[in-house]
Amino acid sequence: MFVLLLGYFKAKPITLTPGFHQVKHDLAYICQSVFPGTGLRPFNLSKKELERVYQRIMILCDYRRWNAREHEQILMRYLADQASAWSSPRHLFDAAVEYSSIERVAIPGYSTLQKIISRVLVQQHSALASQVKETLSDDLKNQLQSLLETKCTLGLKGLRQSARNFTSPELDKELAIHQHIQHWMPEVLSTVKALSLSEKNLNYFAERVDYYGSKLKRQPQTRQQLYLLCYLQFRWQQALERIADGFIHHVRQTQHKAKAFAQESVYLEWQKAANNVSKAANILSLFTDSSVDPEQSFGRVREQALSMLPLRELESVCLFLNDQKRSVEEALWQYYDQREALRTGLLRSLFLCLHFEGNEETQRLAMTLQQASIDLKTHGKLSLETMNLVRVPARQRPHLRNKQEQPDPGRHEWALYQQIPRRLNGQLTLPDVAKYRSLEDDLVEKSRWQRDKDTLLDSSQLPKLMAHSDELVQNMMRQLNSRLEEVSTYLEDSDNRNVILRNPQGKRHWRLPGGNKKQLVNNPFFQQIPTTSVADVLRMVDRDTAFIDCFEHVLGSHAHSRRHEFDLLAILIGNATNQGIYGIAQISDRTYDQLSTIQANYLRLETLQAANDQINNATARLQIFRHYQIQEDLVHASADGQKFETRRETFKTRYSSKYFGTQKGISAMTLIANHAAINARVIGANEHESHYVFDLLMSNTSEIIPEVLSTDTHGVNHVNFALLDLFGFQFAPRYAQVGRVLNDLFDVKETADQRIRLKLKNPIKHKRIQQHWDTIARIAISLKERRTTQASLVRKLSGYKKNHPLLEALTEYNRLVKAQYLLSYISDASLRQYVQRALNRGEAYHQLRRAISNVNGDQFRGSSDEEIQLWNECARLVANAIIYFNSSILSRLLNSFEHQDDAAKVDIVKQASPVAWYNINLKGTYSFELSEKLPDLEELMASIDGYKPVLEK
Repeated sequence: MFVLLLGYFKAKPITLTPGFHQVKHDLAYICQSVFPGTGLRPFNLSKKELERVYQRIMILCDYRRWNAREHEQILMRYLADQASAWSSPRHLFDAAVEYSSIERVAIPGYSTLQKIISRVLVQQHSALASQVKETLSDDLKNQLQSLLETKCTLGLKGLRQSARNFTSPELDKELAIHQHIQHWMPEVLSTVKALSLSEKNLNYFAERVDYYGSKLKRQPQTRQQLYLLCYLQFRWQQALERIADGFIHHVRQTQHKAKAFAQESVYLEWQKAANNVSKAANILSLFTDSSVDPEQSFGRVREQALSMLPLRELESVCLFLNDQKRSVEEALWQYYDQREALRTGLLRSLFLCLHFEGNEETQRLAMTLQQASIDLKTHGKLSLETMNLVRVPARQRPHLRNKQEQPDPGRHEWALYQQIPRRLNGQLTLPDVAKYRSLEDDLVEKSRWQRDKDTLLDSSQLPKLMAHSDELVQNMMRQLNSRLEEVSTYLEDSDNRNVILRNPQGKRHWRLPGGNKKQLVNNPFFQQIPTTSVADVLRMVDRDTAFIDCFEHVLGSHAHSRRHEFDLLAILIGNATNQGIYGIAQISDRTYDQLSTIQANYLRLETLQAANDQINNATARLQIFRHYQIQEDLVHASADGQKFETRRETFKTRYSSKYFGTQKGISAMTLIANHAAINARVIGANEHESHYVFDLLMSNTSEIIPEVLSTDTHGVNHVNFALLDLFGFQFAPRYAQVGRVLNDLFDVKETADQRIRLKLKNPIKHKRIQQHWDTIARIAISLKERRTTQASLVRKLSGYKKNHPLLEALTEYNRLVKAQYLLSYISDASLRQYVQRALNRGEAYHQLRRAISNVNGDQFRGSSDEEIQLWNECARLVANAIIYFNSSILSRLLNSFEHQDDAAKVDIVKQASPVAWYNINLKGTYSFELSEKLPDLEELMASIDGYKPVLEK
């Protein structure tokens, strides 16, 4: 029993009180492999014996037992600090486990942790409620109460009805909401600021309003006020962000249309001029016609000429005869003149909601925009002083004047609007919009950083941030130089024909064979099994994992009630297969009204994520799971995006002719570890996948924790190596053109004795890294505290010039880590195979995910971004359930073949992938009635060649 408990403790440092029959199989294995003999008779350890065993284990493992008096208050203080960053119970649970591991204290029991976390959350909520009660004015209290009680358009229900796309009617909703709550915002902002909430907590509390909906009234009043305050700030910022995005969208769309109009207009005018040459000949004949009275005025002759050909067409003919074309710029501004209604209507309304700030280079532009806003609010047009401040290229200046050679207010307004989109990358900022505010506003406050820096770095538990920066960078530089020597020796001593190739011109080319892109789907094992309805698969998975218990009622009532389990299964399948609850009601034994009510009360992102975690954690406990490891003792994950077309327009849907033709769609990013989809996120088809890989890792709440992450080229940018390295992850991408990447970073030279020498093309500027390490650490802590996201960080850094000191420091650190990885990639063929295998698994999941969505046309029908995300999570759950179901089959096969000592089949099973759907019936009609008999897994597997059930003794 000592050996068994020692093994359990090393796997997870918790103290157990197992009964003999709970561990008899593991004890039997130990007796066979470690202490061969006649076996053991059933026994149980007494309390004192168990105490002595764990005393010895603690000494051997250098751990201490949990002691409530000694450790509870310290843990509570630590969790209180963590709760200030994110008060999610799951986050606090993970933080408690991490703290126990760092302090070498055995993890306390689940119920103990549950009580501690509950107390921490109660204390946090009580403190926030007290602050709200003290700082909130009576007037704002009444206004918040009216939001709950009113049934008008812009009550709480109206605020929750957000715009779904960039059309004018939808953006009008955001404008109305902004106008409605604007006068409350000064007090709301000051109150929320006094609460010192992190961005993650602010969003978490704001989400409670959507979480509870109309049932928010049943919460305590102070909690209502806290949630509504956070929601008002969140909704105001969301409205401003959509107003800004809508403004940018319409300005850019107008520019594209103007350009197309101008090109077509000039071409058509040129063609028309060519056709009018004969008419121009008639005009010229006026000068040779003897019947024309030579005494009449030129004006009279001119009238005759213009009666034959209008003035503008005559001008075009003149240009044609001189082999000239009318200016494209002129045609552009003609188009803008035609869109006056857009400028004075929607665009101006959007613009007047925005407050711009600039940096040193754009300060003049920001002041001009502020003055323009005042002019438009006051006079409805730009003043002469403001128009004189508008800077435009010299070629445009003549077109900004009217026929009287006076500045044209309308065209100056267009010229001003056109300067905004391309500068909202950091040159211009919107301080009230998280997406467009300055990077400084996203980071830990400078005063707090200077005061508490050491405490913040120590509490992060990130070794590279806790280390001395100079020593860390110098050690990494020494390691890099050492690796350059080692890889140079490897290239010289080994047969490098598979690494470097010299073409006839004498140039070297890299050639690094990677792993094969093998198809990992639909293993022949599963083709021998009778097909099972996807509804029955979900029922069987729920029987093993109880994932339905994760779908709690919005009010917390009916906890773990299973009276709606079949309705929930129908909803999950309907959304996953893009049929929706209306579609699934037509082809199943469920009714639409019932499904609609259940979905509103139980289906939310957090309940879906919890259910996915429940299934994935159960998969990780199966016997076959450890054989899914790509690298021994390391979880090697991959992240990739998959494009899906959408039937309706939302803020995230975008055109992409490559993937959607003339339609719009989104990209579903998924994090895959050991075949399980452990996290996912929907992003716009126009967004770069590399901006989200770090966020996917950090927001993973399952027990499967990746240590290595691979992506394709789309997952690489100028900071991902640096960010993942700082947080303890290894980034291992596969480059589509690895030779070009290596040539950009390294030089292959020959020494005087003709030996190969590999060196960096441009030395790492390590002094620049050391000089700005303080800011790099501040950025990392801000990410750790969830004050900002990787997507926001990268977007804002991309707006900096290449020689900006901070960007240069981060880029150099990124190059340092990237160089070390690429040197390993060159010299280690196994690493290249690991990376390819990880990406193959991502592609296999995409095929399964596509098979599920193809049931009803492979298009999302969600009418909002939130609904699309919900449907994507449903599809992830169904895919994970299929993977669990197939993994259960493989686990039983493995157990059977091991019992039969069939080593060949054992090896085949270990290499098999659980990503298969040939044995799953995804289509047809569905029955969810309890009377339906659940299929028996042993009966399904009976048809597999060589399978024999292992009966327990």
